[in-house]
Amino acid sequence: MQNIFKSTYRNFVRKPAINLINLFGLAVSLALVIILSVYSFSELTTDNFHKNGDRVYLFGDLKTAVLFPAPLKDLIDMNLPGVESTVRISGTWNAPVFQAENKEPISSDMIFADEDFFKLFTYHAIEGDLASALKTPMSVVITKSMADKFLGSGPAVGKTLKLNNSYQLTITAVIDKPEGNTCLSFNAIASNATKKIVQPNGDEFTSWMMGGFMTFVLLKEGINPDITAKSIYSLLHEGNPKINTGFGLNPLKKIYFSKFNMFGGNYIRFGEKAKVLILLMVAALVLMIALVNFINISSSQWFEKIKQNGIMKVLGAKRSTMMSNVLIESAMFFLVAFFLATGLIFIVKSFIQEYTGIHFNSQLIYSPGFILISIAGTVILSMLFSFIPALRISSSNAVDNLKKKVEPRHSGLSFRGVFVTVQFIVAIVLIAFTVLIQKQVRFGSDFGVNQENLIGIKLTPELSQKKDVLKQLLLEKSSVESVSYSMYFPGSRISNWGTKLNLNGEEKDVTVDMFNADASVFKTMGLKLAMGRTFSDDLSTDQGKIVVNEAFLRNYGITNPIGGKMIVTMDNKSSEIIGVVKDFHFKSVTQPITPLVITNGLYTTYCLVKLQTSGFNNLHSAILDIKSATSELSPSFPIEISFFDQAIEQMYQSELQFRRTFTLFAGCAIVICCMGILAMSLFASQRRIKEIGIRKINGAKISEVMIMLNKDFIKWVAIAFVIATPIAYYAMNKWLENFAYKTNLSWWIFALAGLLALGIALLTVSWQSWKAATRNPVEALRYE
Repeated sequence: MQNIFKSTYRNFVRKPAINLINLFGLAVSLALVIILSVYSFSELTTDNFHKNGDRVYLFGDLKTAVLFPAPLKDLIDMNLPGVESTVRISGTWNAPVFQAENKEPISSDMIFADEDFFKLFTYHAIEGDLASALKTPMSVVITKSMADKFLGSGPAVGKTLKLNNSYQLTITAVIDKPEGNTCLSFNAIASNATKKIVQPNGDEFTSWMMGGFMTFVLLKEGINPDITAKSIYSLLHEGNPKINTGFGLNPLKKIYFSKFNMFGGNYIRFGEKAKVLILLMVAALVLMIALVNFINISSSQWFEKIKQNGIMKVLGAKRSTMMSNVLIESAMFFLVAFFLATGLIFIVKSFIQEYTGIHFNSQLIYSPGFILISIAGTVILSMLFSFIPALRISSSNAVDNLKKKVEPRHSGLSFRGVFVTVQFIVAIVLIAFTVLIQKQVRFGSDFGVNQENLIGIKLTPELSQKKDVLKQLLLEKSSVESVSYSMYFPGSRISNWGTKLNLNGEEKDVTVDMFNADASVFKTMGLKLAMGRTFSDDLSTDQGKIVVNEAFLRNYGITNPIGGKMIVTMDNKSSEIIGVVKDFHFKSVTQPITPLVITNGLYTTYCLVKLQTSGFNNLHSAILDIKSATSELSPSFPIEISFFDQAIEQMYQSELQFRRTFTLFAGCAIVICCMGILAMSLFASQRRIKEIGIRKINGAKISEVMIMLNKDFIKWVAIAFVIATPIAYYAMNKWLENFAYKTNLSWWIFALAGLLALGIALLTVSWQSWKAATRNPVEALRYE
């Protein structure tokens, strides 16, 4: 074994540049593969950590409806013995504000649930007993991060938090962050008994006409979920005969990737499986490039060891010994690369998480089990990709080796060309995909709203009671152009209604998204009128009137909706349509623009302010002035001010994060590809030193020598472009299917990818080719 170490070291220092390129490229690729694999594993195993997770189901249809009336739980518990427990979950109307004693109030997420919540969902209790934590009204369970933020170190159970400056909640338990990724997102959880007190909503817990709860069930062992779903639907239909659509039981593990529309809170997190699979594909391509580099460089160096192998055979080395030497040397090389990769991950993990927004469990990477599996996988990879070179070395003739008459076979050269071509295929596909992602994100950045210098002030309970005073106060400021009130702000949930449209005596069933706003919202947001008129502050009769968008007309085949009547309010009053605005994106651009109703209603959640100042300093001063003035009107609640364009960007955050992630890892893959090409060109020029010297003595120009050394790479790029174009077209076309509004798949994307790949190849190879071509031919011949 000691001899193998010495031999490996000698072989490494004999060609340090090539070996360092090979080692560093392999280490970087393994680091990227580990990061993407751990991230993808976390995403694809979301909610797998719950002890009873395989028996937990969400009732509903993940495409149409997941929120149901509260009384459904009682009927399930009384009539279905196969259901072990039923838990209703709901969110808060607005982000609740908590305040610890003598500290500033802070907004934090909270959900309401039934007391059996922790029977269905597994969380680790740092303090308190989760089995009884939600049994007492006005109690709350908080996360460790929230406890640290509000209370600092020390015990938290038994202490109180003030909610919305009105209610005292007693902390009954503190939970740690989940063991794995989960679709549930909250910092505090209170019981539904508490909700009745702190967020009363009429007869919400007894009415079959109000649906605001996600209903989860824990089935007993062996119970068929399909049969149970039909029974629950029968109970639902019994409570509300108007519901005539079938619903099923959806496994907990399916929720994360379903991305359903849910009004009433942001307590459900969603992922995108297609993006996870694409990043896994990138990881596979990165690994492929690194392995191709390893094969090319290692097999090329084999021909430099011909004499060494011949001497070993003459001295009696067995074929098995020679094979094992090559395999062990390869395994050592891979293991060094693996440990370098783990060090690189430790260095760059913070940057990657901050830049891309993807979060991976670094504790998993450094866990003994993961390290053992990774080492085993690394050794297996090294064996697989060094077996053929080891076989060829051990089976070669000793006499031919000593005479240096073993030359690379034509098939070997062809295989090397194939491998380099594969690298260029991957590079072209990744470049084309990166360009398309940039193009799509820019294409989807126009929301049809005037975003410039538009801010939103989240209305606190105190500000909601002083709207007139707040509006007058803001309009008196020279930096303010207009002020309006709205329920809509980018990223906020929008109500969805199923109702009837009565137009010219004809009734039609319609489903619309809806939000309340005042008369000045159209000017403030820059919405354009397409037909009729908007609300007027001068007409008291406009209260309750509605304006629809163009998508409403298209979806329901209406040419002129003016004068139509719809019921879009809780009091069942009929509202008249008075106008139509041009379409604008009020959801993510990944979703189509749906029929929208804007109602002139009093209940709003945001104050929209259009600023007429310019320049960063003036804008900053105006924001500080507005925040100071609004804080005086709302001393008990923190003031939240957001820029409209930043909120839109946050709404599109998933696509922006995917763009950054894909671009970063694709760029790394291309760099690794370049490193392999550089090593190959370095090796090729070293092998042809004598040929280059003879050609120069015979009058060959530097340009002719460079063309000779570069032509193979140009040929490989051309072949790769022909193969990569249809592959890239198919993959890119499939990705664009995820968007309701998508950019064109232009021909120039493929041309640009091919030219960039050619440019990368020439820049990488030409430097080494120029060095070889300008070398003194006398030195080259003396070398031989």
